This record gives sequence, structure tokens and C-alpha cells, in this order.
Amino acid sequence: MLHRWLRLPYRLSILACLAASALASLHAGHAAGPLVQADPSWSLMTVCALLLGALALLLWRQHRLALRLQALEQQRADAEQARLACEQRKAREQERLRIGRDIHDDLGQHLLTLKIDLSMLQTSTHGATPLLARQLAMMAHNVDLSIAALRRVIHDLRPPALDAGLQAACDGLLADFQRSTGIDCSCEYLLDAAAGSAHGPLLYHALQEGLANIARHARATHVQLCLQQVGDTLACRISDDGVGLSGSPPRLGCGLSGMHERVAAAGGSLHIESLSGAGTTLRLSLPLAACPDESPVQG
Repeated sequence: MLHRWLRLPYRLSILACLAASALASLHAGHAAGPLVQADPSWSLMTVCALLLGALALLLWRQHRLALRLQALEQQRADAEQARLACEQRKAREQERLRIGRDIHDDLGQHLLTLKIDLSMLQTSTHGATPLLARQLAMMAHNVDLSIAALRRVIHDLRPPALDAGLQAACDGLLADFQRSTGIDCSCEYLLDAAAGSAHGPLLYHALQEGLANIARHARATHVQLCLQQVGDTLACRISDDGVGLSGSPPRLGCGLSGMHERVAAAGGSLHIESLSGAGTTLRLSLPLAACPDESPVQG
């Protein structure tokens, strides 16, 4: 409604009314005759001054109203963008869950049935030609590899460890990493459950990739994980005291390159800081969209 008063016809109408009032007052002063003695030039200057003052006041109010409208429109645009980002993220999570269930229920069952049939065939042809036995064994091995690959795909779509929350999932990853590598681990969590669930799968996979790279290349003795919420941003830091990465900037493998793409698709950023002999730090920054009625996605 306020923007209507900023249109040119309304401004001209107001100025016309002011001018008419001033001229009417001037005419009334002259009509009073000898009771009101006024210099015509002085009266004209007074009218002009009044009109200029009214115009300045009108323009000032127009500027204030325009700034207010601009701020309101920006707030509405930001809120709408945050709402759309939240809906997109929730839709992606729902789609991942649906795809994971469909793969498990359909393709997984077919592979399991094929494995059972091959086992029965191997049993029934026991003692047959060695060539047939080798072919059946190879087919069974390929089915096992397919089942393992299928499980990895389902796990990547929605890691089951996240059902207990991001912090519990990260604690489990760090505990397994420390047990298998002997590298000491510490962690710090400065975020609530809602913030952790916002980008749970992405952060979980980033920690997986970071720990895998540390185990393969870093020769570190200590790893530190820090997850914290800073305003409307979720920050993740994974540091080690290893040998660092070679090259400037460091050369990234397929895993970290893919992580860059996934983080960028979520509207965040990923940076790697590394000096030869001084360890490596991986930093992720992800936006936290303000989602009303935010709740974890149920399977």
C-alpha cells in the first residue's frame, strides 16, 4: 500500500493542493485591503519558500518510504530463499530415502535370490566338470561383489549411523578410525541436534573421506574434529598433525573433488589448508536454512 504514495500523480496532486492553498491565502491577504499591507514580491517569495519546503519534506518522506520498502522486500526475498532451500533439502533427503528403499527392496532381493539359486546350483553340480565349477564360483563371486556395491550405494544415500544423530555417528567413525589406525582422536561439538540434522549425510561423508585420506597419506599421530554453529552457518573442521599435502594448491584426489562438488551444490564451501610437515586442515562451511517445523526425516 505504501508504494502507491510514491507515484508521480500523487506527488503532483499534493503539490497542487499546497500551491492552491498558498495562492488562496495570498489572495485573501490582498482582499483584506488596507487591513493587511504586504509587499507582493515578499508574498511571492514566501509562497515559493513554502512550496520548496513542502517539496523537500515530500521527497525526504519518499526516500524514507523507498528505503523501508526496499528493506521489507529484501527480507521477504531472503525468507523465501531460505524456505525454498529448506524445502529442496528436505525433498532431496526424502528422495534419497525412497531410492535407498527401492534399491534394497527390489534389486537387493533379486540379487539375494540369484545368490541362493547359484548356491543351490553349485550344490547340485558338485563333482561335475571343473570348468563348470569354476564358472559357477566366479558367478557367485560376482554376485557377492554386486551385493557389496549395492550396500555401499544404499549406505551413501543415507548412512544408517545417522539414525542416532550426527554426533553419535561421528563418534562411531572416530572410534573405529582410532581402533584401526592407532591415531589418537578428539572432537568438539558446539551445535544443537536440529543444526546437526540439516546436513548430516554430507558432513558424515566428508568426515569419512577426510579420515580415509589421513589414514592413507598423513602419517599423523592426532586428529581433531570440530563441529560448531556460527550464526546461520554450520562449520566443520578436520585437522591432523601429519606430513601435509604436497603442491600449492594441494592436489586433490577424486574423493575430495567430489566432496567439493557436493558441498558447492548445498550452497557451502570447502577449503584445505596444508603446509609440508605442518599437517592438514579441512574446513567446511554450510548454510543453515531457517526451516519452521524442522524435524528429522523418518524412513
